[in-house]
Amino acid sequence: MNNTKNPTALQSQRWILQALLDTMEEKNYDKITVSEICRTAELDRRTFYRNFNSKQEVLEQYIEQLCREYMAAFCKLDKPDKESATLLFFQFWKEHLQFIRNLQRCGLESYVFDQFERFTKSKRELLIDGPAENVSRQYLLAFRIGGFWNVMLTWAENGANISPEELTSILLQQ
Repeated sequence: MNNTKNPTALQSQRWILQALLDTMEEKNYDKITVSEICRTAELDRRTFYRNFNSKQEVLEQYIEQLCREYMAAFCKLDKPDKESATLLFFQFWKEHLQFIRNLQRCGLESYVFDQFERFTKSKRELLIDGPAENVSRQYLLAFRIGGFWNVMLTWAENGANISPEELTSILLQQ
């Protein structure tokens, strides 16, 4: 991706990203072409390739943007604990449910999971008590990261029919 400060290039990048997201509403990711993204964005292919190397790079940029937004929201928590971190997680993803559903439909959930896993491992004290250097704690951390992620995917598949607060309450009872 072109890391420019040029306002015109930044606007083109936003249009390209939005064109990809809009097209993903209707088509599987693997069927989307750069030409189609450019048509939707009303930009030419040269502009696309001036800013990105591939459609995958566009998607990765959006996921990085989501992770930055999540981190910013997480850092605003006064005193993060299991409850506030869990609630924030589901509140955040509720705002991006359509994107998650599109990723599920296209079989691309792992794109976001990899970033989520990296973040969660850096905040492991919210999922396990004590250091993760202990072998049993490493497995417990992996179990909880995967569990969190799969609960979110199940919640999205079911239409997020319960509130983030209710889901947090359910998970903290376990």
